[in-house]
Amino acid sequence: MVTTVKLQHPFEYSWWVTLIAVVLGAIALTAIVFFLIKVFNALRKKKEVPRPAARKIAMSPDMIYRVKNQYIGRVQALLNNYTQNKVDKREGYQQLSALIREFVHEVTGINVENFTIKEVKAFGIKKLDVLMEEYYVPEFAEDEKAKDKDFAESCNKAVGVIKAWS
Repeated sequence: MVTTVKLQHPFEYSWWVTLIAVVLGAIALTAIVFFLIKVFNALRKKKEVPRPAARKIAMSPDMIYRVKNQYIGRVQALLNNYTQNKVDKREGYQQLSALIREFVHEVTGINVENFTIKEVKAFGIKKLDVLMEEYYVPEFAEDEKAKDKDFAESCNKAVGVIKAWS
C-alpha cells in the first residue's frame, strides 16, 4: 500500500501572516523610536540649568546708593580685620563671599547664597561670576592653592563691583 502525501511549502500560507509580521515590526520600531526620544529628552533636561526665580525689588537710586555704601563699608571693615590679623585668609574670603552674596540678594532679590558659579552665570549678572571666581578657590581650596591670592586686591575688586552696580 502506497500512500502519498502532498506537502505545502512553508510560506504558502495566506497573506495575513505577512500582514501580522509587518504590523508587529511597525509596533516594535515605534516603541524603539519613542524610547530613544524619551532618553534624549531626559539627557537634554539634565544639562539645562534651571533659572531660579527672582522677586522684583523697587529700589530708588537713593536706596541703592545707601546699600552700596553700607556694603563698601562692610568690605573695608573686613579688610581692616584681615590686616590686623583678626581673621585669616580663608575666613576672610568666606566672609567676603557672604557679603557679596548678601549684597546681591538685597539689591536684586535673588538669593544667590547657595548657588554655584554656573547657576550665577545663568542669571547673566555682569561681573558677579568673575568676582565669585576670584574668591572661590581661596574660600574652598587648601591654603597652598590660595597663597598667591591677595586678599586686599580681592576686596578692592569687590568694592569696584559694588560701586559699578546699577
